[in-house]
Amino acid sequence: MGKGSRASTSKDHEDSATTLEAQNKNKKRKCVGDNGRATSNPKPKENAKPEGLQITLESHIYAYELPKMPPVQRNFGSLVNNNRYSTPFQKQLQEKEFKEYRLYLSKTAVEKLLFPLLRNEELRDNVIRQGIPVTAYDVQGNAFPMQFKQSTGKQKRYMLTKGWTRFCNRHGLREFKDFVTLWMFRHKETDRLCFVISFRTFDYLDHGIKQRPINN
Repeated sequence: MGKGSRASTSKDHEDSATTLEAQNKNKKRKCVGDNGRATSNPKPKENAKPEGLQITLESHIYAYELPKMPPVQRNFGSLVNNNRYSTPFQKQLQEKEFKEYRLYLSKTAVEKLLFPLLRNEELRDNVIRQGIPVTAYDVQGNAFPMQFKQSTGKQKRYMLTKGWTRFCNRHGLREFKDFVTLWMFRHKETDRLCFVISFRTFDYLDHGIKQRPINN
């Protein structure tokens, strides 16, 4: 009876050890699985909120250098007259861009970076205030007819109107979270003014930040 008891006790220890080992293996497998799910579709680098008090949102976002050439499809260059683009500039989308159905452009950026591509007749107040038909392209090469114009108020605000709302809806753009970058060029065949508009998204942003400095 005593021997039988000792054998049973030994077997119980073996069963307990086997069960514990299996549980540990399951924990390890679960941990790997969780990590795999967490990293299988990582957020873009710009969506990672900067850590540390030394890093400001502005420095984190604007550390990205705007490319001189827009990141469009390879065959897109055949549309660009003399392969000449304006210097790019970037802006954060604000609430008014959605409520007023237009993209407001910095006066400094327009007059410093875009005006060199405009003809003299296009720079006349009556022409630009009436509006110049343009075509805006996304980086996939999709075309969005718009109008480039100047407001009639004292502030002389520049903007893209009409097709801007369609562009926003097509790409799901949102206030504060999306930053658009613009390049201007003239169409090789029609000589009409055109834009390329790309965007970057920062999901954690819920407020406006200081505008990026305009460089030429």
